[in-house]
Amino acid sequence: MALQLLLMENRRALRRERVFRDRKNPLDEYNDVEMYKKYRFTRFGCLHVINRIEAELHHPTQRNHALPASLQVFIALRFYATGSLYDYAGEMQGCSIATCSRVVRRVTPVLCRLRNELIQFPTTPVAVREMQRDLFGLSGFPELVGVVDGTHIGLHGCNLGNNEHIYVNRKGRHTINVQVVCDAHFKITNVVARWPGSTHDSRIFQASRIGQLFQRQELQGILLGDSGYALQPWLMTPLLNPATDAERAYYRAHAHTRVVIEQVNGQLKNKFRCLLGHGMQIVPERACDIIIACCVLFNISKLLKEPHLDPENDQEDEEDDNEDVEEDEVVAGVTGASVRARIITNCFG
Repeated sequence: MALQLLLMENRRALRRERVFRDRKNPLDEYNDVEMYKKYRFTRFGCLHVINRIEAELHHPTQRNHALPASLQVFIALRFYATGSLYDYAGEMQGCSIATCSRVVRRVTPVLCRLRNELIQFPTTPVAVREMQRDLFGLSGFPELVGVVDGTHIGLHGCNLGNNEHIYVNRKGRHTINVQVVCDAHFKITNVVARWPGSTHDSRIFQASRIGQLFQRQELQGILLGDSGYALQPWLMTPLLNPATDAERAYYRAHAHTRVVIEQVNGQLKNKFRCLLGHGMQIVPERACDIIIACCVLFNISKLLKEPHLDPENDQEDEEDDNEDVEEDEVVAGVTGASVRARIITNCFG
């Protein structure tokens, strides 16, 4: 018994004292320009994000030097902004790799819960008319309520198990194929982030809630998509071989309007570099949550009119991962081809 007590005392004596690092407060360290470069938000933007979610991040006690909500937000923003490993994102704030990982896991779902509030597709007649007016102002394309496209977010160095092959896209990269719909003001109105990279854009749209709502004619207006989507009464695709002046005018208006979604995808990845390059070194389920969180933050930045970091690189290079699709679905006797022909004749003829 005495020997056991002696051994316990020796272990306690040898136990390493826990060290708490000095933690920096970015609000005290950086000016507005430095803040934006490091966290992709100005000081005002960072405070806005903190105020939106700090109630859900606040620790009930300060036991073990619990991180304040503001510092948790800064750690997560730094990770989203750089896409670097946890050690670098945590080092800036005086936190360990494990702490940084836990913080990102904690902040991400809180941001995702803002999705329904900040990412909204127009459904009311007033919102639909306003959306159609704004998109018509881009190039004269009528009845549009959004522009849709898929963009690939890379996965790197993570264990995909037996499903590894379904994440390989046509370029041989491991990705998640993300469907994004935007408006004329570069705001995301719908996002689907749950499909592996091998899935076709058209397949994602057909299976998505927004695609099914259009299929059931529960949404008004028309979406604009590239030739990777099936031509449908509610989804206009480009003419592959325009022959007349009216068809060429339609083709130009279609291409000019589609630029907005390419710029949105480019801005999103340019702002949050974790979505760029080789990809995130985390499992797909968590990567999908981070993509949604970045889309929420992206819309917050648009609402606050935050500046662009690199406007010259806003437009995304097209992935060109889809083969042309020319399916022509019939709805209540109306085909996509007939709707497209009507638009060409009435608006571009």
